[in-house]
Amino acid sequence: MAGNFWQSSHHQQWILDKQDLIRERQYDLSVLSEEEYQKIFIFFASVIQTLGEQLKLRQQVIATATVYFKRFYARNSLKCIDPLLLAPTCIFLASKVEEFGVISNTRLITTCQTVIKNKFGYAYTQEFPYRANHILECEFYLLENLDCCLIVYQPYRPLLQLVQDIGHEEQLLTLAWRIVNDSLRTDVCLLYPPYQIAIGTERRHRKNSRNC
Repeated sequence: MAGNFWQSSHHQQWILDKQDLIRERQYDLSVLSEEEYQKIFIFFASVIQTLGEQLKLRQQVIATATVYFKRFYARNSLKCIDPLLLAPTCIFLASKVEEFGVISNTRLITTCQTVIKNKFGYAYTQEFPYRANHILECEFYLLENLDCCLIVYQPYRPLLQLVQDIGHEEQLLTLAWRIVNDSLRTDVCLLYPPYQIAIGTERRHRKNSRNC
């Protein structure tokens, strides 16, 4: 991605302090335990990943959508917008920002209906309740809450550079890439710059390899 991370809104506005996150979550954590709260975000990260794969989106688009989702709830309660509506809205917005191409409303809604019914029916016994107009309305609310800070720097590029610098290892890259994907289910994308996530991912893989 072109541009300077250090001058970006990602660095200046969206690397958050852990104590700030805890403070913003106080309302939700008065109703949910920390474990329950984290499980909700793991669940919806899986929803976004599955929707993205069914829509044949690049992983960069899926990752950006997941970051949007986490950024929104970093400053809002879960009661503000149904996460089931926000998840496809984040995908819809990320596909445009990452220049993948605009997903048609019909295709997005149909995919949501199929995925919720076939993949996540254990959590939702009813059909996907939202339509295109709901996603379009939600998109404006999402943009407002993100303060139109839409450029997200992901760990994938620094990870590729790191692997090249230490000597290209296909197995290392594959496994480290998967760890980066798994990190989207945690808060690290809100707390650390992408190059630190990439370095931490590579070191974790090497440590695990030595312990095997």
